[in-house]
Amino acid sequence: MLNRFEGKTALVTGASGGIGSAVVERLVDEGARVLAVDINEETLQALQNRFDQSNPGTVFSMVCDVTKLENAKAAVAKGWELFGTVDTLINVAGGSLPGCPTHLLEVTEERWDLIMNLNAKSTFFFGQEFIRTHLEHGTAGNIVNFASQAGIVPNEYARPHYAASKGAIVSLTKHMSKEFAPQGFRVNAVAPGYCASGERIRALWKIRDEQGVSEKMLWNVAMHRLAEPSEEAAAVAFLASDDASYITGEILNVCGGGF
Repeated sequence: MLNRFEGKTALVTGASGGIGSAVVERLVDEGARVLAVDINEETLQALQNRFDQSNPGTVFSMVCDVTKLENAKAAVAKGWELFGTVDTLINVAGGSLPGCPTHLLEVTEERWDLIMNLNAKSTFFFGQEFIRTHLEHGTAGNIVNFASQAGIVPNEYARPHYAASKGAIVSLTKHMSKEFAPQGFRVNAVAPGYCASGERIRALWKIRDEQGVSEKMLWNVAMHRLAEPSEEAAAVAFLASDDASYITGEILNVCGGGF
């Protein structure tokens, strides 16, 4: 395993989900200390316990609703309190929710706001506070956001409000990178395709298999399979590391070759 984050620190939102926990594990394996943020207290505590046993002193946790500005401020401040600085922000938190409508005409204002807040607003709040705090300290860091293929390529299986929120993250990533590159920041994003990102998603794909839908969904994926969370985490680690020192404003497609 590489050791690119020895002496480095990171704040990871959505840290106890399938991809989030894989990101935390990859960063810790490469030497980082991490503040893990998630709204799910039970899974977050399980993550904390796992690292307390296997690699004590590397992972700290904070229960947090990422859609609230005051929580973004508190989380970033906690990172500085713990580590003295936060080198990298990884905005994994987001996604869709069970029961969300698939068709445009069925999307309510409430559902639109919910998904936009969960994805786009949370990414904006944490990025804004991360940059602001670094500038106050006269330092700089780097950000890796989570976009999606749904925000780049039309997809009949993607929910319209989810696609819009992830498209917003693509644009926000490019804007942030352009505005703050002169101050030393790098801002990039990973854009997954279909990923086996947790038990709920794996169960959903099992149902799709039984319904004969999964083969059609994976037809345009060159590798004809789902990504594993560890594969998304590897892309995050690259973008967060000095190996990507001349890369900013990029959306790295981690989607198995086409979508």
